[in-house]
Amino acid sequence: MQSDTPVQLTQVPPKPTCTQIFNTGSCADLWRDYNQAVQQRTREEVQLYVNRQKELASSQATAPLQQQIADLNKLVTDQQGRIRKLQEQMQADSATALQQTQAASTVTLQGKSAAHTQGLEQGAGIGMASALILFGVIVGIRRLTRNFSIIEKPQARSASA
Repeated sequence: MQSDTPVQLTQVPPKPTCTQIFNTGSCADLWRDYNQAVQQRTREEVQLYVNRQKELASSQATAPLQQQIADLNKLVTDQQGRIRKLQEQMQADSATALQQTQAASTVTLQGKSAAHTQGLEQGAGIGMASALILFGVIVGIRRLTRNFSIIEKPQARSASA
């Protein structure tokens, strides 16, 4: 709180060597100037002393508060550091979760693709088997019907003639 600039105190002239007999005259003026300067200097010194005492009392009164402020500032700094670390951890966890989600999505897509391919293969196999069975049935029916012939009965001819 104290200013760094030195305080200029009133200069006290040398003590007069003359003896004052009357309240007027040059000797009385010298003594009056000297006494005023001494009083002014004494007032200034007392004011400096009072100011120093105020500063000391103020610093002693604020010292615990300043310590509390310093402790709180340190606590704030520590908390901010923890917050930064937690934010970094959250970002790392988020990135890991995103990678895991993307990997799971890729696996799911690969599974869907494999299931789709397997379905197509099974469908094609079933279709081919069905086509072969149908072809076999048609060929079998043709062979069976080749040996059969339709013969008209003679009675039916005469009735129609």
